[in-house]
Amino acid sequence: MSERRFVLVDFTHMNSVGSLNLYEAGETYTMHRAVAHAAAKHGLVARKRPADWSPPSILKSPEVLTEAGVVEAEAELRALNSDHKLRNLLNYVPPSSRRVPA
Repeated sequence: MSERRFVLVDFTHMNSVGSLNLYEAGETYTMHRAVAHAAAKHGLVARKRPADWSPPSILKSPEVLTEAGVVEAEAELRALNSDHKLRNLLNYVPPSSRRVPA
């Protein structure tokens, strides 16, 4: 699953097959959900361009998003998804036990 994110600052990420991805500030990219989540946790991306955003200095080196950070984000997303499914299951009321207002 992928998500589109606006890049706030330049950053790099080494993907699972070993190729280096460079994300440039001011651009919008489609990225894997775990990469988007990890980058958001580090303040590297946003869902859309903030109104007060301005490009970072060209003298600043790109940030590095580590594979460990992405793996951690992927585990968090899995846990959130499991928790969401469990909450839905616990809140489920079978149709036969629902009360009909009189």
